[in-house]
Amino acid sequence: MARWAGMTNARRATLIASVCLTAAVAACVFPGSANAQYAPDTVTIAPAAEIAPDGTLTLSGTYRCSSLRSGPVLIGAKALQGDARAEIDGARAVCDDRTHTWREQALPDGTFRPGAARGEAALVHLDNSQGFVPFPVVLNADKAPLTLRRG
Repeated sequence: MARWAGMTNARRATLIASVCLTAAVAACVFPGSANAQYAPDTVTIAPAAEIAPDGTLTLSGTYRCSSLRSGPVLIGAKALQGDARAEIDGARAVCDDRTHTWREQALPDGTFRPGAARGEAALVHLDNSQGFVPFPVVLNADKAPLTLRRG
């Protein structure tokens, strides 16, 4: 019986070694697929924003999302200063595993002044895998202090 157990362990070790070798070869032959699947989705908001003469606020930043996503991915952002608020909803992201810049304008609710503010950005995937109505999934978010300048 001990001899049979030894043979089983040897077969198991050979099988595990074969699986590991196959995975390593697949990662070398198809390098993009493993990295793309697990590449982190990221979004940032730039530390400076511009106030146009008409009060429009321009926010910007960077993002990156996986090419394996099905369904749209959107960038949302907002700036807050006192009672003033400006929001950007639904700038479409290009998901190709590369880092991109985004720059969008928003009409504020309230009056922004040059100086300190708070900014937030979010990368949102509209996942339609569970049915007809897309379900929003936040992939990544960023919060940062902003400096507002006249543009």
